[in-house]
Amino acid sequence: MDLLRRLIAPERLFMGALGLTGLAAVLSVALPPAERGELSANMVSATLGAAVGGLSLDTFLLSRPAGWVFSRGRPWVLALLGASVILSAVAAALLIAVAGLGSYVIAVGSAAGLTIFNTVSSIALRQKSFMLVYSMRAVSGAVLVGGYLALYAAGHLDGGLWSMVWLVVQWLSALAVCGLVLGMVRRIGPAPTPAATRSEYRSDVVAVGNLHLGIFAQMMTLRFNQILVARFVGAGPLGVYALAVAALEFAQAGAVVRAQRILASRDGAHGPDPTRAVVKAALPIALAAVVGLAVLGYVQPEYRHAWILGLVLLPGSLATAAGKSWSALLLKRRGERATTVVAMITLAFAIPAYFAIIPWAGVIGAAAASTLAYAVHAFASRASLRRAQSPNHGTV
Repeated sequence: MDLLRRLIAPERLFMGALGLTGLAAVLSVALPPAERGELSANMVSATLGAAVGGLSLDTFLLSRPAGWVFSRGRPWVLALLGASVILSAVAAALLIAVAGLGSYVIAVGSAAGLTIFNTVSSIALRQKSFMLVYSMRAVSGAVLVGGYLALYAAGHLDGGLWSMVWLVVQWLSALAVCGLVLGMVRRIGPAPTPAATRSEYRSDVVAVGNLHLGIFAQMMTLRFNQILVARFVGAGPLGVYALAVAALEFAQAGAVVRAQRILASRDGAHGPDPTRAVVKAALPIALAAVVGLAVLGYVQPEYRHAWILGLVLLPGSLATAAGKSWSALLLKRRGERATTVVAMITLAFAIPAYFAIIPWAGVIGAAAASTLAYAVHAFASRASLRRAQSPNHGTV
């Protein structure tokens, strides 16, 4: 029984889910680069739109103290969710316009579905339902792989059709996790009358704003370079570059799980720093991703330069893994303002670098600028965390 639990531990299940998503990315190499570029533009506009417009409610809800939902009341949580869905749709539409590539319908619809899934999942994660949420991610990945295989078998190598499958999977995932949480609500029974005051509701809005400003900056640093690649370099190069980015994101899976555990834990501010172990675990995965890109490039010559981009992105991927862990610790130890300052410093470096380098150096420039930006974020997070541990800031 213990062996079975270790085999299907949340971290392994999350890795499996990410692996299925990665397999879907590998299958998309069957598309010509320009068609894959259209698929990538839709995906990045939707994911960045959900991150920008979603108000970071998933992280906000995870970081709330025990009893917060009951004290505020379900209508308040639903109101926050509704506002975030609308803002996500608007943000995705604006990003498609900036990229000059992709479908408004697919990007807007997918952004809404992603926002619902991420926010509602955080409620399940607050109840320590890691296995169920990550199982849903794995099933979604399997459905996506099946959809891509069906399109490939039918000879439909159209980026728009593959994007439509991705849209459907996002909504299936959102509906599934909503069903899970509704089941939890029924088991809990009638909620107590909300006890929060107006000042507490106002403090929630301020806290959402402070936290989201930082995560908005982080996500713009991570994803906006792909929007600029679409705008300045074109669909074909975006298809290759997005493949390299997706491959290197495998290395960050452990850091994502660890960060969620830190945020969900009521004692997340204490205990040893897990970042060294996270980075050591990420390194072999990142190297394997680069090797995998080289093999794919050999099989599909149109993607032969993807491994070079992966190699340039590798240090940044490790820096991102470290930064996610340090960011979660920083949020628990010093609050939203500290993480926001770090993220804004990073964004102030990243956006000018992207605009200066990408139109001139193309996708290689995008990879190099991204790696530098991720390193700035990790360094600044660690420096701020050390301030929290210094004698002048007391014990933590």
